[in-house]
Parts: sequence; structure tokens; C-alpha cells
Amino acid sequence: EEKVSSLSEREIKERINSLIQQYQVEQKFDNILCESFALTREASKRVLGLRHFDTQLMGGIVLHNGQIAEMKTGEGKTLVATLPAYFNALCDNSVHIITVNDYLAKRDASWMAPIYNTLGLTVGIIQSYQGSGSANSFIINTSGEINECSRAEAYNADVTYGTNNEFGFDYLRDNMALRLEDKVQRDLSFAIVDEVDSILIDEARTP
Repeated sequence: EEKVSSLSEREIKERINSLIQQYQVEQKFDNILCESFALTREASKRVLGLRHFDTQLMGGIVLHNGQIAEMKTGEGKTLVATLPAYFNALCDNSVHIITVNDYLAKRDASWMAPIYNTLGLTVGIIQSYQGSGSANSFIINTSGEINECSRAEAYNADVTYGTNNEFGFDYLRDNMALRLEDKVQRDLSFAIVDEVDSILIDEARTP
């Protein structure tokens, strides 16, 4: 934190490029995790005025390792998710953040987007189909603008927020597509599931 807090915006971008190059050469997550988390915390402090607590950093490591982090309401799950989400997107993985409803998906994406934007990432939002003429996918670009886009463009963002229903059924639709260009998701690599007990147990009948 001490090292990155004094960096200018330009220097932060240089550090990000350096981390990407380091990962491409070494292909080792652990070598860049600490600095990636520190950059995410610094971005959050600057654009949202929210500083990740040490326990939240620990929660981020737990999530990155594919384990369950239990946090009570108000302990900052939404903020915690930015740490492993940015880290995995930095390493060129597709990142899905799965919430329980459309409202939370859009709220969390819009709320956390300034962190990702500051760090050079785009954010996609997948919403339920509402009938003809209703937008159901958006992208928040690095300028912070929220624009309607195709389903595939939202999935092509660095970090994509949506619900378990939409991710699940888009996966099924992609596997039934007759042409590659009809598929909307890209290669799947990393996902964070909010309310994991509800989604994977209580709602387990949903794909």
C-alpha cells in the first residue's frame, strides 16, 4: 500500500502493464497477487473513497483460491469481489460476477465500475430478456459511460455482472447454437458467486 499510494495515474498504468508482462512471462498468479490487490485498493480509495480492510483482502484471496468466504450483510462483499475479479481479468481471464437478481447485478456493476475503469478494464452487464425493444445487455467503458450493446459484447468485457439464470441459460443456448457466430459467451475461466449457498443449494434446480 505504501508503494502504490504515492504513484501518479500514469505510474499506476505503467505498473499495470509491468504486471501483465510479468504474468505473461512467468505464468504464476502468486508473484503478482499482492501488488494487484494493492492497486485495486488504491483505485477504490481514489475513486470511491472506500479502502479495503485487511479482512476484506483476506476474503479476496479466499475467493481467488476458489473457496467460500462467509461475510455478513454490510461487511462489504461487493467491494471484496473487486480484488479477485480485477486480478483474474488482469491475467486475461474472462470474469463473471454472479448475483441473485437483475437489480443487484446492475447496481453492483455501476457502483464498482469506477474501480475497474481506473485500472483500464471494461465492465459488462447481463440482464433478463424483457421482450422486444428492451435492452438486456450493457457495457460500461473505461470512460464510465453505460451503453446498450449486444449480448456478446457484454460477455466480451473484462468483467461481466449478471444472474445465475442468465449465465446458465446463455451457456445452454451457446451449446445448442448451430453456428459459432451465434454463440455469445467466450471461454469460461473465473466466476464469483454471490449468495453461494442460495444459488448452488436452494436454487440448484436452475442450471
